[in-house]
Amino acid sequence: MDCLVCHDTTGTYKKIPTGAGMPDESVDLKKVAENVGHTSRQTCGSCHFSGGGGDAIKHADLSGQLLTPERAYDVHMGGYDFTCTECHRTRDHRISGRSSSVPVVEGIVTCRDCHSDVPHYKNELLKHHLNTHGESLACNTCHSPVYAKNKPTQTWWDWSKAGDQKRKPKKDGYGQPDYHWKKGEFRWEATVKPEYAWFNGYMDRILLGDSVDIQTVPVHIARPVGSIKDPDSRITPFKIMKGVQAVDAENKYFLVPHLFPRDAADTTAYWKSLDWQKAFQEGMATANLDYSGKYQWIETWMYWRLEHEVMPAAGALTCGQCHDSLRQKGKTCNRCHQDSRDVDFDEIAAEKPEIESLKDQEKAAALLRDTTDYIDFKKLGYRGDPIIYGGRFKKLPLGEETRSVSPLP
Repeated sequence: MDCLVCHDTTGTYKKIPTGAGMPDESVDLKKVAENVGHTSRQTCGSCHFSGGGGDAIKHADLSGQLLTPERAYDVHMGGYDFTCTECHRTRDHRISGRSSSVPVVEGIVTCRDCHSDVPHYKNELLKHHLNTHGESLACNTCHSPVYAKNKPTQTWWDWSKAGDQKRKPKKDGYGQPDYHWKKGEFRWEATVKPEYAWFNGYMDRILLGDSVDIQTVPVHIARPVGSIKDPDSRITPFKIMKGVQAVDAENKYFLVPHLFPRDAADTTAYWKSLDWQKAFQEGMATANLDYSGKYQWIETWMYWRLEHEVMPAAGALTCGQCHDSLRQKGKTCNRCHQDSRDVDFDEIAAEKPEIESLKDQEKAAALLRDTTDYIDFKKLGYRGDPIIYGGRFKKLPLGEETRSVSPLP
């Protein structure tokens, strides 16, 4: 990476894929150098939108859609015309940010940096409860209830199917190909409900050379660390990138294939030879790791945290989307709060997120408007709806059904 990657304003700067970072010979370097400027969504996106193999491949919430997004797609970039550095602030060219797939090295960015620990303003009963939710919920759990809203993202990548140059790719319902002879078989999804997991800021990752249990599948390449019992953990939304990759059947670690031919004389690259053995031998030799000569395909999962595509407040999850008890007849909010308060509990329970501006309205409606217990409390370790059973470290003070229920251990 060099200065022009980030500071080119012409949109013409590019590199040679196998050139070890050297610019493409077709680039007019004089013109580019005379037109350097501040970073932009375009310069940042030239790498990050395509991180993981192409536009919106592994990153579920980063794509070319963020160059000119609508407000409902991303309230920060579409509503307020933010550049990336509004949040990813930089000092001495150290850019704050983190990824689910690699260790953090230059600082952490959180919603609280701007919005504080009490982001819901006004002295109201509902706002008070929303602020206390921040003790157990990441902001995007409510404010990014679906991902890949207007552009499909890849959710399955099977490398074992690569190599069939006679297979004709078919387009799915999103217009995306299901196959490429170089990379294998794909599946795509759009307007997807996230997977929710407890996350305390750390990721458990498998690094190159780490031993993996090939008998227990899927193998998690990267997954969040956290627990309902951990006060520092919050329920956080993720995309799980699923696929099939190769491991050394004897050494039991992931294999690195040599894919892209270095030049016309290179006969070991898979995209030229279509021979996995040659590709693994060359790739592992370059990685300075032993290759037994035997490989095995296994299913892998990789958690990618969702931080972008933040919807306006009107599109966030509402009380009734998560708390099924609010849709039932009987005592809910008024088990603790007097009915005489200037709050219409039934109205709060019936409120639904605003989804008309989403591209796939029908799918979004099925997910958001017709669903309760959206994040699945039992799957996350609760006994059921916390309104009835209490939170993870305390119980509600009123109601016969809670008096015999002790807090979670």
